[in-house]
Amino acid sequence: MRISSFAAIIAAAGVVVLAASEGSIARDATDASPHAAETKTDNPLDVRVPIPSASRDVQDNGCRVRPTPSETFNDTDADLHHVAFEDLISEAIGGVTVRAAIDPPAAFVASLDALEPEMRTLVMLDVLRDSLGRDGLHTFFFMRMGSFAPNIRDALKQAGLQHHYDLFSQAMALFGPDYPLAESARAKRYAYSSLDTPMNEFDKKMLQISVEFGSRDQFGKTIAAYVERTPTLFSRIEAERAHLGEIARLRYLNRALLQRAAAWIDDERQLARNLANLPKEQRTLLAMHVFNAEFGNGGVHQFFLNSSGAFAPEVYDAFIELGLDRQAAIFKRGLDLFGSRYERDTQRRQARFFDRPEWNDWDKQLEALTDAFYGLDGGMTVVQLNNGAAVEGGPGIWPAMAVYARNKGLLPC
Repeated sequence: MRISSFAAIIAAAGVVVLAASEGSIARDATDASPHAAETKTDNPLDVRVPIPSASRDVQDNGCRVRPTPSETFNDTDADLHHVAFEDLISEAIGGVTVRAAIDPPAAFVASLDALEPEMRTLVMLDVLRDSLGRDGLHTFFFMRMGSFAPNIRDALKQAGLQHHYDLFSQAMALFGPDYPLAESARAKRYAYSSLDTPMNEFDKKMLQISVEFGSRDQFGKTIAAYVERTPTLFSRIEAERAHLGEIARLRYLNRALLQRAAAWIDDERQLARNLANLPKEQRTLLAMHVFNAEFGNGGVHQFFLNSSGAFAPEVYDAFIELGLDRQAAIFKRGLDLFGSRYERDTQRRQARFFDRPEWNDWDKQLEALTDAFYGLDGGMTVVQLNNGAAVEGGPGIWPAMAVYARNKGLLPC
């Protein structure tokens, strides 16, 4: 299935894996650093959801913590050298926020009683931010997270975000005097639930409010501004900078590299030249991250099928540069299936190798390489989350990238 693209990978890179993991892949990359003390606690901030390739906190990673919000990062390549403050917020409370999508609503709200009032407010604001989809509030109220609307409305007021409070209250009022907590009851008000469905008056009014309220990124900046003007919250969140594990720091570096490449990454005619113009270390991490995102989503066959397959020569070089010789050998078997001269152009590659009504032996050979990757070191890591699952990318890739970035002095602070 052609379900992924550079744009999808870039979008996915903006979604931070929020909770720390005890998974082996995180351990391999970070056990060289001293870990924070692991003690049993009922504090929601310390309850972690295990997600593959997530990062464990460390006692001190050597990163400097800003004493005040007035100190900003204005150095050259600041996006590569520093973790954005909005991301520190997600690192600090994301392990709580993610539980809003897992636990029953009443249980989740009750669990927040253990937090200080300002932190409780921040968590509810982040639940909203995390749930603002393509159409902002329109998406939020349509989905399950809309059940938290009364709590979020109160949090907006407690945070002093009067403009957002007013707009959010207007949006809730569109459902009538008694706001429906049940997702099914809210869904009955909507007509515009897909791109090919016309809007009704409710949709139009909700979308109008949504535009004024702002997008997920815009609201994230609003939350950051609230935290920065709240001294106790700022100190708590900024302190997270010194505790980020290597995998977390690597994720932010990968995302920054992808965002920088967004301007040219779809131009396959110039892709090889643009990649060649990057420093070798950045090229290695960018190519490997593009491969790993596709691999974790649909395996080797999907990588070569989609536009990300244009990176294939650089991916092979990246495996070698990272010292992943076994993985490089498996990947080379895939490259060889495309002949002596690899076709970077996606349309031509698809037309020559993939456009057929049914899979044949060639497709099966390519797909079998996914199992060959997972046959290394005991197979894939899968974590069940409600009705879904999180799957680690290619075996050995995350820790190898983290060690490489550490040794090259590339991990951001």
